[in-house]
Order: sequence, then C-alpha cells, then structure tokens
Amino acid sequence: MGTTVPQLVVANFPFLPDDQQRLREALGDDAFLFVMEDDALRGALVSHPQTDTLITFRTPPDVLTLAPNLRWLALPSAGAERILRMGLTQARPDLIITTASGVHGVPMSEFVLSVMLIWARRWPEIFTAQREKRWPESQLELMGGELDGATLGVIGLGAIGRRIAQLGRAVGMRVVALRRSATPGQTDPDADTLYAPNQLADLLGQADYVVLSAPSTPETDHLITAERLRQMKRSAVLINIARGELVDEPALIAALRDGAIAGAGLDVFETEPLPADSPLWSMPNVIISPHISGVTPRYSTRLATLFLDNVARLRSGQPLRNVVDVARGY
Repeated sequence: MGTTVPQLVVANFPFLPDDQQRLREALGDDAFLFVMEDDALRGALVSHPQTDTLITFRTPPDVLTLAPNLRWLALPSAGAERILRMGLTQARPDLIITTASGVHGVPMSEFVLSVMLIWARRWPEIFTAQREKRWPESQLELMGGELDGATLGVIGLGAIGRRIAQLGRAVGMRVVALRRSATPGQTDPDADTLYAPNQLADLLGQADYVVLSAPSTPETDHLITAERLRQMKRSAVLINIARGELVDEPALIAALRDGAIAGAGLDVFETEPLPADSPLWSMPNVIISPHISGVTPRYSTRLATLFLDNVARLRSGQPLRNVVDVARGY
C-alpha cells in the first residue's frame, strides 16, 4: 500500500451512523462502502475489485480471490488468531493486518471489575432473594466480601490487562501480573509483582481473582489445565475475557464441581455459542456472558478513530499502529 491512502475501504463492522459519516468525510464518499450482511460483503468485493482495504470481523476464507487488490485488513478485534490460521499471509506476504488493540481496554476492564464485584458482594444470591421477595433473617446470610486487600492476578499485560491492573489497584487490590516478554526480577509500574511465563504457578498460588487477558497463540492454547487449576487457591475465581482456547473447559468444569476453585466468570468459551447442554449453564458458581465484555456503544467511535489515525499515518509515511507480527501471533 506504500504511503498512499486507501482507494476503497469496504466495511461490514456495525459502525454507528455518525461514525460512518466521519469515515466518509475523511476518506471521500467514493472511497468508503458500508455493508452489513455477509452476502452483501461478498457481493461488494466482487463488484468492486479495486477494494484495497477491508474492515470486518468475518473475513471470507476466499477473500484474496474476492478482493485481488486487498492490501490492508483492519480487524475490529484485539486478536488475530483466526486470520492467521487462514494462512492469508502465506499466500500474500505483503498483506498488512492490523488489530483494534487498545479499543477494548475500558469496557473489558470495567467488565472484569463488575464480575469481581458481583462475586464478592454475592449479587446473584441477592437477586434471587429479591425475586423471591425474601428478607433474610440475618444480614450475615448475604454478607459479602471486599476487593480491597484481595490479590488480583492478571495473565497478559497488554492494553486490556494493564487497564484491568489499574482498576484493581484503584479499588485497593494487590496486583500480580504475567507478561510474555517479562524476565525474572523485572518490574512494572502497574503491578506489585511481575512474573515471566515460567512463573505462572507463583501467580496462580496467591491470586484471589485470576484474569485471563492474553492473546490466543499456540503457546497459550489450554494454558489453564487441570494441573494449573489445582495450583490456584480453593477460594479463587477464574475470569476469562480472552479466548475460550486458553482454558481446558472439561478440566474447568471438573474443578468447579469438585471445589478445586470457588468460581468462574466466563465471557468466552471453546465453542461459541456455548452449547445448550454445557454443564456451565447451570452451575451456581459460574457467571456466564455471551462474549460481550468489549461491546459498548463507544466501540464504534474508538474503532473509527483508530482506523483514521492509521490512515493519517499512511499519508505521512509513519508506521501503522497494531500491525500483526505473524511470527509472534498477535
């Protein structure tokens, strides 16, 4: 693509109308095409062979055939594992792939904070009592705990994990974090203790809340196994907002049933949608959400801003933000 601006951007990310207008004004009406449905996306690519930029969650497997002039795939997601598994960069080494890293930091960190508060203050039981119109005989029956003084373990200290650590600190939690690039003894301003990948057991053994915010790569596939779950406190809660592949789901179900850990807050799963027959649905110590931790109305605006910043960088010959490192996997 060089330093030129995109000739035609096709998007089927659900940009809000104001953000669509902002993109059209910045790129030009003839340089931005918005479609919604997958069939419409395929039709748009076929009828507009000049398309060189694509913004979509659902990249067609044959996208390089549909869009022979594609130069830039701007993913709305923080991860790129699905695209990398498609092998597009092997077929087209010059294809630029960027992610939306940084866009999800605020909503996903607030989501994690809400899960910890829901668990600590026993909101599911409080809501049950409300529906039953039942006033407890003693306040001790529904007495909750506090996050202040608890230990938060963050696995993956990228844009999302760092924001989670900062919010944990803000409510008085002690933060221990693991980062892929960390070395033993290294420090970080947002963590009381920073661990290298080979020190995962040290983090798990002391955290009251373990949050997975690492990318999905071959190294993190089934990072949390039955053995790792046994290394956690029996009173600990596992929160996964990363990808379902990071957790051995049958092992997690067994650990939750056996009391090896106290509970889990899960926004992502190995199979999505989560099958109706999954035991996770009915487990009283599990909070389930349908992969929505990063979704708020401001998602659209942040993504448009990030994309337009990268367009400006193309214009001025600066490096793009969030370019995927194929060897690293994100």
